[in-house]
Amino acid sequence: MPNPYPVALRERAVRAYEDTTETYVEVAERFHLGVNTVVRWVQRARETGDVAPRAKGGGWRSPVDWALVERLVKAQPDRTLEELTRAYNREAPAAARVHRSSIIRALRTRGYVFKKNAAGRRSRIEAASKRSDKHSAPGSPP
Repeated sequence: MPNPYPVALRERAVRAYEDTTETYVEVAERFHLGVNTVVRWVQRARETGDVAPRAKGGGWRSPVDWALVERLVKAQPDRTLEELTRAYNREAPAAARVHRSSIIRALRTRGYVFKKNAAGRRSRIEAASKRSDKHSAPGSPP
């Protein structure tokens, strides 16, 4: 979804309609806006006295039960993603089963990283350490 129009533009358009004899169409053409946009802004200004954009709504929530994933990782942190996904789907209700990509996205969102073994395969899932401690110069304060 695109970003909302600036509040200053909204206020100028509403003021132009309210303070002049211009129609919605004329105001919309003058500010290069849609007619219905100007209509909504004017109605909103009359009803609430404010034309600021509303907070973005909706969005998507992960179907992953984080408490279950965390419990499984703590119980056996050296599982591969496939093993973790199978264990998760065994314990989750049938309607809540997820794909491996959902598990990896949930782990990354929560700051978990994947440690690799000598062969380059993922061999351990751990919480990420603080970057400032890891990258600070020796002898310097954290």
